[in-house]
Amino acid sequence: MLSRWLRRWSPRILGPLAAALARLGVSPNQATLAGLAAAWISGALIVMDRSILAGVVILASGLLDAIDGELARARGRETPLGAFLDSVADHYGDVAIYLGIAWVGIADGEPFLVFFVLLAMFGSIAGSHIRSRAGMLGIETKDVGLFTRAERILVLAFGLLTGLLVPALVVLAVGNNLTALQRLAHVILRAPRES
Repeated sequence: MLSRWLRRWSPRILGPLAAALARLGVSPNQATLAGLAAAWISGALIVMDRSILAGVVILASGLLDAIDGELARARGRETPLGAFLDSVADHYGDVAIYLGIAWVGIADGEPFLVFFVLLAMFGSIAGSHIRSRAGMLGIETKDVGLFTRAERILVLAFGLLTGLLVPALVVLAVGNNLTALQRLAHVILRAPRES
């Protein structure tokens, strides 16, 4: 939901920053990889019990993820390969954060934390897989579903910044899996039927 709003307003909000970065010679792929690096740093900070700093770095990762597309438009360099790299980097970044949280849950003997991390991660991967397979059927699901990466980043950052990590993961587990099911229903209703 939030990603759709950001796509509509990002030229006004992020356009000036993207134009400045373009003038400095920053490429969209460099912004994507910087966002991935920030996500991995955040995962490491979680393991090091630096939750507040990890939350701030997650927000920076989300900003870089939002700006890479805007940067591609500013430089006239929108390509299928860039979109593909962005999608793969998003997943590796998410896994780094989830692994950091799972590590803490295992080390602290908190099975509910680990359980909800796994459930949230599965929902995120399932939603992305459904979107990818739907694309092969010619069905677009980009605008379908309650949670996108923007919501995931904000909920994770909120949980880390406030210390309410388990409730944040419950929200993610529900939101990610509900999004996957919404996309699944969307595809089932629109998929071509065998004659």
